[in-house]
Amino acid sequence: MKTNPSIPPLGKPSLCGWDADHHPMLKGVRCTACGEVAFPPQHYGCERCGSGALADVELAAQGVVLGSSQVHIHTQPEPAVPFTVAEVRLDAGPVVRALLDVGPEAGDWHGRRVHGVLKERGQDPVVLEFRFGVAA
Repeated sequence: MKTNPSIPPLGKPSLCGWDADHHPMLKGVRCTACGEVAFPPQHYGCERCGSGALADVELAAQGVVLGSSQVHIHTQPEPAVPFTVAEVRLDAGPVVRALLDVGPEAGDWHGRRVHGVLKERGQDPVVLEFRFGVAA
């Protein structure tokens, strides 16, 4: 994959990236024995059947919020408080946790549709961080 020097690097390129249509996606694995899909990717064995036959897959970063929590105390400078962490069931199956891109706004996000976004984080160096944006 060619890199574009005008686009900041990804903070965790082993977990996320862009699909062929330049939409944010997550990197996971699919068991070729039973079909189980897992995130984050690991190649130790299937979480369901134990098979070692795992294939890397791109997971569409779309799903539904199962629950969320707003964080008000955090020891690191980033992300700045308050921020919201959400547990999302991806349309592809796995449940993942990530920041919800809603700023300091508090709310009940349960049941809301979300999609992946890559947002700039940091000053020096600037990197892109995966988050979920709430669908309109």
